[in-house]
Amino acid sequence: MKNRNSGFIMVAALTFLTLIALLSGAQLFVYQQKQQILHSQIEYNRAIILRNIAISKQIKDRTTMSFSYGEVLRHGKFYQVKFSNGRQVELNSPVE
Repeated sequence: MKNRNSGFIMVAALTFLTLIALLSGAQLFVYQQKQQILHSQIEYNRAIILRNIAISKQIKDRTTMSFSYGEVLRHGKFYQVKFSNGRQVELNSPVE
């Protein structure tokens, strides 16, 4: 009788630990995805800021302006922002 109860308790404990591990893993995955989304939004907002600074400085076509975060290159009415991490964002000119 004792062996039968201890086996049931052992299986229940292992099931509970497995469930807790799966829930923790899922929570970590969701947290990581949210962090990546926020990082992308921050980078996009930085690209808009750099483009707006380039517009205010009135850079000419095919001219590059360098910043600590990257550089802005103007192609006609488009602005291409190249970050120092290698990511590129192309934005329209809001003025034209």
